[in-house]
Amino acid sequence: MATAMENRRYPRTHREESLSLTLLPARSSSVSLEDRLYLTTHDVSLAGISVELPAPIRPDTDVELWVALLEEHGTYHLYGTVAWCAAPDGHLLAGIALDLERADGRLWAAHFDNGGLFSD
Repeated sequence: MATAMENRRYPRTHREESLSLTLLPARSSSVSLEDRLYLTTHDVSLAGISVELPAPIRPDTDVELWVALLEEHGTYHLYGTVAWCAAPDGHLLAGIALDLERADGRLWAAHFDNGGLFSD
């Protein structure tokens, strides 16, 4: 039986990046500062980001992200949806599916080669 990892569309690259994640409440035009989390990525791919969490987040939660890439690769404003939340090996993680058609999605995608690998 194939695992979720084997079925991923794009390969994951382990990268620790600075990340500000804002939970987007349904039908809300503003987001309060207490809804903002400052996190570290676990890994990244062209279409998704895995983040380390202090508390669970419900799947299907829409999120707004600001990702500051290391080594002066820039800061990117992205949108996505929490696809899963789990605690493998005792570390709480969430996988976020990115919407590359919004905000800086296309600029984010430019950091990946044709095979979907992160390229510096």
